[in-house]
Amino acid sequence: MMLFSLNENEQIILSISVAFLITLFLIPIIVRVARTRGIVAHENGRTSHTGTIPTMGGLAIITGFYISVLLFVNDINFRELNPLLAGSLLILLSGMKDDMVGISARKKVIVQIISACIIIFWANVRFTSLQGFLGIHEINYFWSVMITLITIVGLTNCFNLIDGIDGLAPGLSIVSLLTLGIWFRIIDQSELMMISFILAGALIAFIPHNVFGRKNKIFQGDTGSLTTGFIIAFLIIKFNQLNLSISPEYFLQSAPAISVAIVFVPLFDTLRVFILRLSKNRSPFMPDKLHAHHALISLCLTHTQTSFILVCLNAMFILLAFMTSPLGTTADVFILLITGIVLFYIPAAIKRKKQHKPMFSVNP
Repeated sequence: MMLFSLNENEQIILSISVAFLITLFLIPIIVRVARTRGIVAHENGRTSHTGTIPTMGGLAIITGFYISVLLFVNDINFRELNPLLAGSLLILLSGMKDDMVGISARKKVIVQIISACIIIFWANVRFTSLQGFLGIHEINYFWSVMITLITIVGLTNCFNLIDGIDGLAPGLSIVSLLTLGIWFRIIDQSELMMISFILAGALIAFIPHNVFGRKNKIFQGDTGSLTTGFIIAFLIIKFNQLNLSISPEYFLQSAPAISVAIVFVPLFDTLRVFILRLSKNRSPFMPDKLHAHHALISLCLTHTQTSFILVCLNAMFILLAFMTSPLGTTADVFILLITGIVLFYIPAAIKRKKQHKPMFSVNP
């Protein structure tokens, strides 16, 4: 119980400020420790950075998030809080180990499955309906568990795999979290709103160091991207489930499609890259430079410009999904996919055209 009374707006501002300031305070400390301990990302043929950059910035982000949530989110009214914190803590620890000494993909996925099971079975947070996608509404318990498990593990890794250049993963996460937070506030789900805004606040504190940092430049690493992806996956499931029981004035005709739009860039880009790798008879988990941000950087754009374009693109997909929501979930998803295929093809087409452009032209 808080020692002083705050109205909702004051509580939102204070909780975001606490997460922001704690993250801001911890980053220089983590940078110094990471450099001393050699916890840095080295330059190689796949990375987009030069030199050695400290990782584990996610530790500052998630610490700021945890402290602010524990101070401001009412765990009596929100009984899913403890499972969320427990599951995300396991993800955080596996990410920290990977950033410090490395960990196999198999072990990381096992931890993610365990964390997802905590959400599914302990918190009882899972999809119970596809809300008309492909004509499917209610789903049985087995498929409810399987779809939820795939969603949590999938989105957790999507935000990790998109984290390839400065500002991209945190920028996409902020857009997703603000969208979810605003919706939760509209439907009077204050605890979920606070969680969304608090994590967004911590990420906002991280971005200046990641994008513009010199002395204290830092990456969030698996510590941040995996944990952030896990929390967003939890919020996405709650977004869909609450849509089934809210009043008609706030009901969304295609909540699953809007969920896809909220995480469209990391989700679509990951699926696209996996398909491209499989088409070349390569492992879908083999690192390369097939991601959308690599294509944009190859057009001589900076990291900041590329991240800005992709973050704006994600916001555009969210707007598109809300506009086409009355068409129904299946039609909405189809529109998103077709639009995504067209827009994500453009950088590759421009690059191909430049490569085949003659060096000299001869006028007849």
